[in-house]
Amino acid sequence: MLARAVPLVLLIVAAVYLTLAVRLPFGTAARPGAGFYPVIVAVFAVVVALAATASAFRGMRSAAVVQLDHASLALPWVGYPAAAFAFVAVVLRYLGARWTTALITGVLSSAGSYGIFAALLDVPLPRGPW
Repeated sequence: MLARAVPLVLLIVAAVYLTLAVRLPFGTAARPGAGFYPVIVAVFAVVVALAATASAFRGMRSAAVVQLDHASLALPWVGYPAAAFAFVAVVLRYLGARWTTALITGVLSSAGSYGIFAALLDVPLPRGPW
């Protein structure tokens, strides 16, 4: 029961967040407005919550959802780059990728996403102990 209720509640919360986020000025890609980042996060949250809800009602829990839980809990202690790297590498390895492919993709995706959000969009991300 709880395994189905939690993703459903998260879907509702994500949908409410999306309705509030679209009220903010979106701007353009060159000059993002106040709603640019919240709308992107809200759309991502709705998609993930929808997938988790569908998975829960089918009776399965995907490895990606489990790993996302652990990665988000580790953010304050290890920082965004390390948590993003570990999340991508572990999920890709679980999905059958070779270790070298998983590690290289983990490094590139964590560095790329950190560059986009921290450097380009000036979003403060957890740095961890260093």
